[in-house]
Amino acid sequence: MFLKNLYRLLAVCSWIAIIYGFLMLPYLFKDLESKEKSLRVYTWAHRIDESILRDFEKKTGIKVYLNYYESSEELLTKLEMMPTADCDIMLPSGYIIEPMIKAGLVKKLDKSRCRFMKKIYPEFLNMYYDLENEYSLPLYWDVFGIGYNKNIVDDSTISLDMIFDLKHVIGGEIAMTEDAREAIFLAASYLGLPLTHFSDDQLEQIYQLLHKQKSWVGSYTDSQQGYFLSSNTFAVVVSDRETICRKMLTSDFIKFSLLPTGSMLRTDSVVISAQTQKEDLVYQFLEFLFSSQVLQHHCQKYCILPTTREVLKSLDQKYIGVDNLYPGTDEFKKLVVFNHGLTQKEINDFWIRFKAS
Repeated sequence: MFLKNLYRLLAVCSWIAIIYGFLMLPYLFKDLESKEKSLRVYTWAHRIDESILRDFEKKTGIKVYLNYYESSEELLTKLEMMPTADCDIMLPSGYIIEPMIKAGLVKKLDKSRCRFMKKIYPEFLNMYYDLENEYSLPLYWDVFGIGYNKNIVDDSTISLDMIFDLKHVIGGEIAMTEDAREAIFLAASYLGLPLTHFSDDQLEQIYQLLHKQKSWVGSYTDSQQGYFLSSNTFAVVVSDRETICRKMLTSDFIKFSLLPTGSMLRTDSVVISAQTQKEDLVYQFLEFLFSSQVLQHHCQKYCILPTTREVLKSLDQKYIGVDNLYPGTDEFKKLVVFNHGLTQKEINDFWIRFKAS
């Protein structure tokens, strides 16, 4: 009887030890991670190639962990809900940086440790969301326009009419962006509205135009435009350049065009989390990200555009996809930095109302 009870007690203790060990595993790994030289980076997909990180880790002994998000709004919400989230570096879109600064989520840069800054085109510095670049440095940039099947669409007919006027919609359907800011920009451009401020009446005009357009939008997407063109699902898609350019590498009948009225310029910048205590490691990683070799690798792999002169000028045209798209050219001067004056809540409310209609 005594032995039977002893076995039962040992069995219970063993199970308690197993369960306790299982529950403590995350803390154990976190503790191990905190003791190693490591960085945690929050980024979009298609911005940092994990395979090239191995070289950085091997040379510096700094382990890099990547966390992905699907939109800048998702990143901002996540950080606002968990301001102490384990994060050292982020690569957000430019327009979300101002709210991040106001919320105290990022810390000022020590520019004396950013020697690479002199390589950045001045056209990408001093944007409205961080006028002195005290908190952010642009790493990549892109433009927004129209992807199309050149076997079906005549280059000379490219205009906003082909996405907002059913008489000009080729094939009866298009794929439209799922990004509220981009949709508002396009509709406002089509209506000829000023792009720096919207009255309530003007915002309602934009809403009504997008609502009317719904009947010929086959899909709202931010990632499938290349597939839709290559599969001949749609002849025209609204998209950023990089998505279409990647598909152009393998499908010669696909093309991308800037908008005749001016395409929207977008930048992805590097910011440092207010929570990080690893600044020595952070600046080593920034030096790595802005190095010509690493930028060249990422731009060729993902068809993204660098903000540094040396790398952009050396890129093969097939990775750019648009002729003469360099700072200082006439094409570049037509690009628009969309500073619309709407708060993030106003944009969210607008888009929720639109998608629910």
